[in-house]
Amino acid sequence: MGQLATRREECRICGSRRLSRFLDLGLSPLANRFLQQDQLDDEEPRFPLDVFLCADCSLVQLLEIVDPAFLFRDYIYVSGTSDTMRAHFSSFADEVTRRFAFQSDQLVVEVASNDGTFLSNFEGRGLRLLGVEPAVNIAEIATERGIETINEFFSEDVGERIRTEYGPAACILATNVFAHLDDMNGFVRGLLEALDHEGIFIFENSYVRDMLDHLEFDSVYHEHLSYFSVTALSALFARHGMEIFDVQHQPVHGGSLRVFVKRQGASHTVTDAPARFCAEERDSGLCDFETYEAFATRVYELRSSLMNLLNSLRGEGKRIVAYGSSAKGNTLLNFMEIGPDVVTYLVDKSPLKQGTFSPGMHLPVLPVERLVEDRPDYALILAWNFTDEIVSQQQDYIEAGGRFIVPLPTPHIIPESR
Repeated sequence: MGQLATRREECRICGSRRLSRFLDLGLSPLANRFLQQDQLDDEEPRFPLDVFLCADCSLVQLLEIVDPAFLFRDYIYVSGTSDTMRAHFSSFADEVTRRFAFQSDQLVVEVASNDGTFLSNFEGRGLRLLGVEPAVNIAEIATERGIETINEFFSEDVGERIRTEYGPAACILATNVFAHLDDMNGFVRGLLEALDHEGIFIFENSYVRDMLDHLEFDSVYHEHLSYFSVTALSALFARHGMEIFDVQHQPVHGGSLRVFVKRQGASHTVTDAPARFCAEERDSGLCDFETYEAFATRVYELRSSLMNLLNSLRGEGKRIVAYGSSAKGNTLLNFMEIGPDVVTYLVDKSPLKQGTFSPGMHLPVLPVERLVEDRPDYALILAWNFTDEIVSQQQDYIEAGGRFIVPLPTPHIIPESR
């Protein structure tokens, strides 16, 4: 299995070797590599899940690089299964088209366009739409719904192909994919190939400040190679003659950045937000190694408190299952070694996951209807970023006596009492 991974020795933004490890989550399986019944006895690849801080550009990152073809060519996450994400994408598309007033027939591209859920919100607005999606199975879903999709990883070559075959793009979008990149500098060169001179790149990704503030250690898995601050992102784009001209904080996924990027010299007005975010990050210690050491200590304390709660409930004879076979949930399960002796099974809305087994802990994944049918005492919410949606949808389970455990930032139970 060794050929599946390589290890970096330098920062993926600035090339510095001044990298310090602050969090060790152990040897972990791939968070989205769900297993079939006949694979349960096979040796499962596991890789170190260690997190580092670059002393020079402040990028938080993994150095263990799993082959992206192994990670993404046959993918199991589908954007359209979440009501929360569908509403978020609709609102996002409305803001973009309202703010930038694209001309009829201009090209809008989404990188890692998944099943086309986001791009579909731009239909009927007079724009040409194009997705770029490396997962063969997911690209087929997007194509079937009418979203033209290039089945490739985005790169400098793909950026050049887009300009040649479709013309320069007015806007390139990316949601929750920028963190997946090892060759970030090559990706930015691809943007420059594909974008018109006035074209803009808008992307969203989880914000490292939220990760620290809310103890979101479970956002760490091998697909997520980087964890961004505006400070680190500014350093990246400046290397390529680009600049961030606006930043917004979004609540989605436990706290995300929405970042607007242009070529230096393009006409879009630079707001005060980028400088303000960088100043706040500096003042709050987001560039200091000691901040991350303290975060790691809190993560280990969380493991103890959550396991104490789960073991106490099991000791009382309570039955516990888990809700949401998310990648972040698999990081939590494997780091804390929560297996079938603690949690009987997982439930999930995605048909692609139902009938499989979770990586590492091998928990069976069942349809969400099983909650009401089986009536376990507690359901541990692994997809905690969708807690409100889950609780709203599962009122029948609550009315039947069920309760949910939210694992972080501090383990707690809802409803609080019976």
